[in-house]
Amino acid sequence: MNMVVCASLEELQGLEMDQSLSIFRKPVEQYQALLDISRDGCVTIIHEHQTIIAYVTFHKPGSGESWAEDVTGELIELGAVEVSATYRGQGLAEKILKATFDSGMFDHTIVFATMYFWHYDLKRTGLSDFAYKRLLDKLYRKAGLLPFATTDPEIRSSAANQLMARIGPHASEQVKAEFDRLRLQSVLD
Repeated sequence: MNMVVCASLEELQGLEMDQSLSIFRKPVEQYQALLDISRDGCVTIIHEHQTIIAYVTFHKPGSGESWAEDVTGELIELGAVEVSATYRGQGLAEKILKATFDSGMFDHTIVFATMYFWHYDLKRTGLSDFAYKRLLDKLYRKAGLLPFATTDPEIRSSAANQLMARIGPHASEQVKAEFDRLRLQSVLD
């Protein structure tokens, strides 16, 4: 197994997706999404031979999200974390997150994760939405993310949802204030 932190478009081209990497979309469509994200975001992968068996994505918030109002450009969304069904239980998700954060590339940013139960892999894992939330909470805490209160209506729509974030050790006070403004937006506006 080989890991590539923040793989370039060139490093991703020619690889293929493990067919069980289908939580968010079909493997061929997810592969295209990884290529797109690598252009201006970060995709860290673990591959065996020419097959991607695990990945995590980091990107700027999408234009339809309130997080896209970030005026600092330093709020980064932890997008998807997925590990092939064949390789689950080996700690690959933890390793891939740790390696990416250990690289230092996000030390001046705040990386946030919006955990929505409708994205949880409940069918394949057999876990309840709350058990899956605990699983993600534990994984993300190991990577340095902590839970944060928010007024975001989508996150607040279910107790199985959660906002977690890692405040980089060199994140400025301006970035921290912007994170607080956006996560508590409806209260402050």
